[in-house]
Amino acid sequence: MAVSKRLRYEILRRDSHTCRYCGASAPTVPLRVDHVTPVALGGTDTPDNLVTSCEPCNSGKSSATVDSAVVANVSDDALRWAAAITQAAANLQELEKPKDEYRGAFLAEWNRWTVGKDESKKVPLDDSWKLSIERFRVAGVPTWMWADIVDAGMANEKVKPENTFRYVCGIAWNKVTALQAEARRIVDGGVADLKPSSMLSALVEAAKEIWRREAGADLTEDLEARLTSSVTVSVEEELDADEIIKAIRYAAWFGTATVTEGQAQIYDHDRVMAVMRWECSWRDSCGSYPSEEETAAFEGYRNSLMQAGVSEPVLASAAAVAGFCLSVVPYFGIRDEALKAAGINAKRQTAEGFWALAFVATAARWPTAEERSKFNAQMDRLTDDGGYLIFDANAAAVAAGAAQEADLYWNVPRNFSALLAAAKPLAGGEN
Repeated sequence: MAVSKRLRYEILRRDSHTCRYCGASAPTVPLRVDHVTPVALGGTDTPDNLVTSCEPCNSGKSSATVDSAVVANVSDDALRWAAAITQAAANLQELEKPKDEYRGAFLAEWNRWTVGKDESKKVPLDDSWKLSIERFRVAGVPTWMWADIVDAGMANEKVKPENTFRYVCGIAWNKVTALQAEARRIVDGGVADLKPSSMLSALVEAAKEIWRREAGADLTEDLEARLTSSVTVSVEEELDADEIIKAIRYAAWFGTATVTEGQAQIYDHDRVMAVMRWECSWRDSCGSYPSEEETAAFEGYRNSLMQAGVSEPVLASAAAVAGFCLSVVPYFGIRDEALKAAGINAKRQTAEGFWALAFVATAARWPTAEERSKFNAQMDRLTDDGGYLIFDANAAAVAAGAAQEADLYWNVPRNFSALLAAAKPLAGGEN
């Protein structure tokens, strides 16, 4: 609260209306009541923190300091507090130096780039960039690495300027992952001697930091306890650290905090991504989305392939190719064992793909579902009859597609099949 008139009078009277800094007195100079330790630095309005000061000293024109002999009668506590505040400020400034130097190193690399050829237009930084950079400092990203990180982020012309900082942060977190992997390699090689408990503690702290960054919020007591317990159990079950961190990242995105919940989100996300890639490719190819029946058929194959262990990136690529060809069967680029486990005949699908591509090349449209059904019926007939190689079947499929018909049976050239038959010995061993 403000110093009252009564208290001002008592301070002036106590100090005999004399400046305690320089000794000047009224009426020679105007007098004021001054705080020894400023209120902003923790000073109080009590008499032991108040002194009489002339106007020149009060405005900082005097060379006298608060610890000079002329203010010896002021409380020692007030003087010690003033000195402690000054030292504390100096200590905090010293602690900030590494942070400032680290930010400066990042900023120097960032400011080397501009938007296009306009050297005056800098690439914008997020308002929270200092907090993000501090997290990378704590995570162990060295200052020299920012040159490569920033260059990689700025060089991607597909990223809009307003999204560049987030993109750069993504690259930086990949570097953190690489650093952690190298650290694990060193530890596993026996170069470092860290106890398992130390490794677990480090992984838990990393998981917490990843969760906070991805969620954009702090962990509540309950969520932190669940996260810690979940990571501990996952380590005991020998789940890879990269998988744990990935699961925690997904958990944060969906407001949960355990590895199990994160893994469930990964699975759901992978399933959704494959369907989205397939649907978008289908739409780009014919201008409309697949029907409910076609989507259900695709999802059946997708689920079977996921159960067979096909990874999300591989499945997403196969889904894109299938969607472009207006097919409900993703098979391109997937290993034969997984296709067989999912009940998919890769050779048959290849023949259908050749037929469909030849069809659209001449008809300027993709075959309808009915036409595909007729083609597959012909493939069944060809397979039942036997005596043909896949090369002949593919050639027949191309010829039938170019003729815009589903009947490939009479287009089978048997070229390769005939050669194979001629190369076989006759019955009874005669040539």
